[in-house]
Amino acid sequence: GKANWLITMGVCTHLGCIVKPTDTGFDCPCHGSKFAKDGSVIKGPAPKALPWLEMKHLGGDNFIVDEGKHVPTGSTVTV
Repeated sequence: GKANWLITMGVCTHLGCIVKPTDTGFDCPCHGSKFAKDGSVIKGPAPKALPWLEMKHLGGDNFIVDEGKHVPTGSTVTV
């Protein structure tokens, strides 16, 4: 079967802390921001959503993620 992959930046938009994955999305351990699985802000102080990153499937199990290229929320790669 095919799977859809999505990639969000794991850095809090508040002050740049590394977010931790949870069952419901991501939590920032530094100042308490919470993000949904799609990166949207559930609870501040984060001022904006986690950005989505461009990912390309190179074939087989090989992918490349461009941390410098943001894509619209909801963008996925089907493999």
